[in-house]
Amino acid sequence: MPGREFIMDLAKLVIAAAWVDGELQNEEINALKDLLFNLEDVTGDEWSHLEIYMDSPVSAEEKMNLMRSVLEQIKSEQDREMVVSTLENLVQADGVVTEEEKALLEEVKEGVLDMNIGLLARISKMIKAAVTERGRTYEAATQRESQIDDYIENNIYYHLKSESEKKGIKFDLPSEQVKKLCLTAGLLARISAVDSDISEDEIKIIKDVLSTQWGLSEQQAQIVTQISCDRTLKGLDYFRLTRGFFDCTTVDERRNFIKCLFRIANASEKTSYDETEEIRRISNSLKLTHKDFIEAKLTIPDEDREMS
Repeated sequence: MPGREFIMDLAKLVIAAAWVDGELQNEEINALKDLLFNLEDVTGDEWSHLEIYMDSPVSAEEKMNLMRSVLEQIKSEQDREMVVSTLENLVQADGVVTEEEKALLEEVKEGVLDMNIGLLARISKMIKAAVTERGRTYEAATQRESQIDDYIENNIYYHLKSESEKKGIKFDLPSEQVKKLCLTAGLLARISAVDSDISEDEIKIIKDVLSTQWGLSEQQAQIVTQISCDRTLKGLDYFRLTRGFFDCTTVDERRNFIKCLFRIANASEKTSYDETEEIRRISNSLKLTHKDFIEAKLTIPDEDREMS
């Protein structure tokens, strides 16, 4: 398994590459955070360190030192695969990969250990392009909503504002809490939709979680559940959903939340293998430990958990 220093140096190298022209706009910094947030095995404390690293340009000398450090630490096929998969995930985040990017990824895959200044420069351009492209979605959302935070890309907060105003349903919560509520509902709905369908039992549990843990009225819980389930089936931005939830919650809140996800998964028949794996993915994305995940999983009896 790749070591901690290797993972962090790889993440720093990606950040350094994004500074290829010495500039990162606010939208691009947010996009870079999105693209890196789900890097495997980065803890909450390490993520805070990476955020600081994004604050100012990285010199060419430091970039070369990082590349040498990463190359020197590649000891196994798993290490090589992590370098390639990290680059692939960055480029594929928006679903469009050019022929030039495919060729470059193949070149990296074939010769990770032979990386040089020229190849690093080309990789930097590719990463910058991915960051810039994703940054454009922030700009588009800003134009539409005046503030990206009011859109959250997953659409739940935006639609909740619109629908609640139409139906005269008020939420006596600060706007930041309403956004946190929407992120919560989005992730709950994501688990219920793992099998591409959301059952009535799952809807009932989502409403119950929102009512008991957020103190929502039946009418409020109903509209939040309805919108989150609807938007989930139409597709949500997983990167922004998990990063947004991480940014506004404490470790204890995230630990308790994973238990809620298992409760949703077990609402309709058994907790399936696919549901368990999706919760594992979310747990990792929220920077929780394997122990945190296992403790949450054990809240579901063995007989209710489907084995692989």
